[in-house]
Amino acid sequence: MKFGYMSGFRADLVSEIEFAKKYFDFTEITIQPVLLQLIDDIFPDLKKSLAGFEVVGHVHWEILAQDEIIKNIAVLKDLGARKVTIHPFQNLSVEENIKIFTAIDIFMQKNEMQLLIENVSSTPFNLATDIEKLVKKIPNAKITLDIGHANINNELDKFIANFKSRIGHIHLHDNVGKADHLFFSDRNKLEAVIATIKTLGYDDTILLETFSIMQDDKNASQEFAEIKELHLGQLKMIN
Repeated sequence: MKFGYMSGFRADLVSEIEFAKKYFDFTEITIQPVLLQLIDDIFPDLKKSLAGFEVVGHVHWEILAQDEIIKNIAVLKDLGARKVTIHPFQNLSVEENIKIFTAIDIFMQKNEMQLLIENVSSTPFNLATDIEKLVKKIPNAKITLDIGHANINNELDKFIANFKSRIGHIHLHDNVGKADHLFFSDRNKLEAVIATIKTLGYDDTILLETFSIMQDDKNASQEFAEIKELHLGQLKMIN
């Protein structure tokens, strides 16, 4: 298994990439919309920083226009990504989602890239049967199994049963009720999740999509310095 760090939210991208290179097997990059507009200015520094390091792509959920998504995927490809996660469009019907994802998949296949569709935490694309409606119409697509999102909906077993052979990437984080993207504080719980992943025969990329901790019964996001220390602690728990 390869464990990765999400770059693109707390500090500048290069700083986050450099942190990922020091401790992780890969980085998953999310280019926020405002940075996508400035990508030509920052691209050389990103490319230099990523040389020789594995990249997974993630399209920011606020990027909804098909042409902007294609632009984002093209940038991620040029940065080295060979697979890219995209959230379903929750404001659109299943049929509209299929139409957009089919067009995106055609572009990605031409560029020898893998489309990954992520299960989200809220309706209408939070259940295994919902995601299956999309994936079965797009034969080349695989899923990014977001374990925290699946657990919020008590659907992890169903996702595993329905998509065992089509899991192309995993997002790993804890959840307390509907609060998600939490660092694991319970080693036994984390080890149980890793054991479940191993039963799939899955041995590829797993992103620690962890941003926050529970504090005073609230989901409390952390600053970059704290995030780094929490990630190092999480890696120790895994290893």
